[in-house]
Amino acid sequence: MSYRSHRLRPTAFAVAILCAAPHVFADDNVLSNVNVTATSDTSTLQSYRVPSTGTGALGDRSVLDTPFSETAITAKQIADQQSNQISEVFKNDASVTAYGNGYAGESSGISIRGMQLDALNNVKIDGLATPVWGSDLPLEVFEQVELLKGLSGFMYGFGAPGGIVNYVLKRPTNAPYRSVTLGYESDGILKAAADIGGRFDDNRFGYRVNAIQEQGDTAVDSGYVKRSTVSAAMDMRITPDLVWSVDALYNKRHVDGAYYGVILGQDYGLPVAEPVKIPSALDGSQRLASPFTGYETSYRVAGTDLAWSINPQWDARFSYRYSWQDRENRDSAIFLTDNSGGYSELQWGGYSIYKYQTAQAQLNGHLETGSIKHELVMGVAWQQQDSNYPNQSDSAGSAELGSGNIYNMTVFTNPDTYYTSATYLESRTVQKSLFASDTVKFNDQWSTILGLRYNKFDQENYDTTGATTSTYDRSPVTPTLALIYKPVQQVSLYGSYVESLEQGGTAPVYATNANESLPPLKSRQYEVGVKGEYQNWGGSAALFRINRGLEFVNSSQTFVQDGRTRYQGLELNGSVIVAKNWTLTGSTMWLDAENVEASSDINGKRAYGAPRFQASANVEYTVPQIDKLSLHAGAQYVGDRALEADNSNIAPSYTLYDLGARYQTAWNNTRVTLRLNLDNVTNEKYWLTSWGFILNQGEPRTVKASAQFDF
Repeated sequence: MSYRSHRLRPTAFAVAILCAAPHVFADDNVLSNVNVTATSDTSTLQSYRVPSTGTGALGDRSVLDTPFSETAITAKQIADQQSNQISEVFKNDASVTAYGNGYAGESSGISIRGMQLDALNNVKIDGLATPVWGSDLPLEVFEQVELLKGLSGFMYGFGAPGGIVNYVLKRPTNAPYRSVTLGYESDGILKAAADIGGRFDDNRFGYRVNAIQEQGDTAVDSGYVKRSTVSAAMDMRITPDLVWSVDALYNKRHVDGAYYGVILGQDYGLPVAEPVKIPSALDGSQRLASPFTGYETSYRVAGTDLAWSINPQWDARFSYRYSWQDRENRDSAIFLTDNSGGYSELQWGGYSIYKYQTAQAQLNGHLETGSIKHELVMGVAWQQQDSNYPNQSDSAGSAELGSGNIYNMTVFTNPDTYYTSATYLESRTVQKSLFASDTVKFNDQWSTILGLRYNKFDQENYDTTGATTSTYDRSPVTPTLALIYKPVQQVSLYGSYVESLEQGGTAPVYATNANESLPPLKSRQYEVGVKGEYQNWGGSAALFRINRGLEFVNSSQTFVQDGRTRYQGLELNGSVIVAKNWTLTGSTMWLDAENVEASSDINGKRAYGAPRFQASANVEYTVPQIDKLSLHAGAQYVGDRALEADNSNIAPSYTLYDLGARYQTAWNNTRVTLRLNLDNVTNEKYWLTSWGFILNQGEPRTVKASAQFDF
C-alpha cells in the first residue's frame, strides 16, 4: 500500500457531481421481494415512503403490521442526501449514532439504541448474512436500506441486540432505465456511476447493472480513496408463477491516511504518569495517521433465488448467497500518553478473509379457520461463517512509528511493514435453523403474532496447524410474541416481546486473555408502540426495554462477561407537510442505559457509547417560483457518551447542521437532477466513540455536488 503524493483538485463541475443511487422503476412481479416508492415530486414525504420491508422469519410486512420499530431509506432519499456511508444514510433517525468514519478511519459504523452492531452477524443483503468487518458497502447498488431496531433473534438468528441492517439490491426494471451520475466531494473526490436496467424483447429475461468509480483526495489532510464497484442482477420468468434470479457484486476500496482509532494510554494497558483524559476535539480535516497507513478491502458476493407462486394463497422461495471479504490493513493507532497531546503511533499490518455461505427455504401461506385468518411463515436456514487470519504473529507486521504531539503532528518514515497474505482458518461457525410464525387476524382491528425459532449453533476454533483449540455448541429456542390493535386502518398500536442470542466477543490483543472467545450472550426485549401513516403525515412512538449480557475489559485488563446492561428508552419519529411546499421531519430518543448486577467498579455506571438524548430535524421547502427546485436544512444533536465501561471519561455532546438543494430540469429529452449538499456547515469539531475505548474524529465541513442524467 503506497502513499500517493499527488492531489486531485476539483474541476469546473463543482456544482454537478457526486452521489449515485438514482431512483428505480421496480419490477412489479408479485414474486419480487423488492418494494419501491413512487417517484412523484409532488411530495417528498410520499416519495420517501416504502410500502413494506423484509422482516426475516416474519416475511415481508407493511410498516403498520410490524410490531417493532423500523426505518427504511429509499435509493431516492440516499441520492438526495448524497449519503456515502451507512452513518449518513440514517443520520435523521435519532436512534442511530455514528461511531466510525470511513474516510479517516477503518469504516463507517452505527450504534442503534446505544448498542453497536456486530459487523459479522447484523448485516444482511436481501435478508441473508454477509460480512462487513471494517468495510463499507457501496450504497449505489441498493434499492433501499432497511433498519430493524432492537432484538432480531427470531427473525434472523444470532446477532447483537442493537438491530439489523438489511440492504436490498437493485433488481431488473420493467421499463428501460438508463442513468449516469457524475459527482464531487471535497477535498477532491470525483465519482462516476452508471445504472441501467430493463427487459429483453420477450420480457422473460430482465437485467440491472451498476458500475461506479470513485477516486481522489479526501477531506482529511494526506487522505486518499480509490473505489471500483460493479453489480449485476438478472432474472428469468420461467413461467408466470416461477422466477429465477441471480446477482453478483464486486467492490474494491483502497484508503490511504486512515487510522484505527485514538486510544487513551491507560485504556490499552500502557504505563502513563497520570490517567489521560479525552483531549479537545480536533478538526476533522487534520491528519492524525501517517500518510502511508491505510487499508484495502475487496468484497465479492453472489446469490441466486427461486421464487414460486404456488397458488393465490401460498408461495415459496429458495435462496442461496455466498460472500467473500478480504482485507489488507496497514492502518495505525494513536496512543495518547499525556494530557498535553503527547502520542505514540503504532502501525499494524494484517490480512483477513471472511467467507460466508447462507441458504434458506421459506414457505408463506394464508388460510382461514372459521372467521379467523392466519398468515403463516415457515422455513429452514443454514449458514456457515469462516474467519481466516494471518498465520504469523502480530509483531511480524507491526512497527512503532514514533512519538509526537497531536496538535503538531509528526511525519514519520515509512517502515514498509510486510505482512504475509497467507492465512489459516481461525474459526468456523455453523448455524442450522427451523422457524415458524403465525399472524392470527381475529378481525380488522385485532391480531397477534406467535413465532418460534430453533437455532443449532456450533463454533470451532483452530490454531495455525489446523488443530482444534476450542469448541462451543448451543441449541436455543427463541420466541417472539406480539399483539397489534388497529383502531382505524391508518393507525396501529402494538406490544411485543422477543429474545435473542449474540455470539460472544473475542478478547482484544491487549487483554490478559487475548484472543479468547467467550460464550454467547442472551438478551430480552419488551416494546410497546404506536404508528400512524396518512397522506400528509406519519409518525411513530416506541417505549422499549432491553436486557443484555455485559462484556468488558476489567481493571485487571481481562476481557470478561459480568452482569448485564439495561437499555430503556423512548423513541419519537414524525414527518408532516406543515404547509404548502413545506415538509418537516423530526426524530428524538431518550435513553437510560445502565450496567446492573455487575462488578462494583462498573455497577450502576452508564453503558459506554450510549447517549442519554439524541435528536434530529429536517425541513424541506419546494420553491414555488422555480419549478422543481427544493431547498432543505437539517440538524442532528448527539448527547455526551461514556468512553469506557467505568465512565472515567465522557465524550462531549455535539450538534451538526446541514444544508442542501435539489433542482430537476430537462435537457435534450434527458431528465437532469442537480444536487448540492453542505454537511457540518459550522465545521463542528467532535469525537465519535466505539468499543469502550476508541475515539475517532468526526467528519469536517464537506461539500457534495452531483449531476444525474436519466435517459
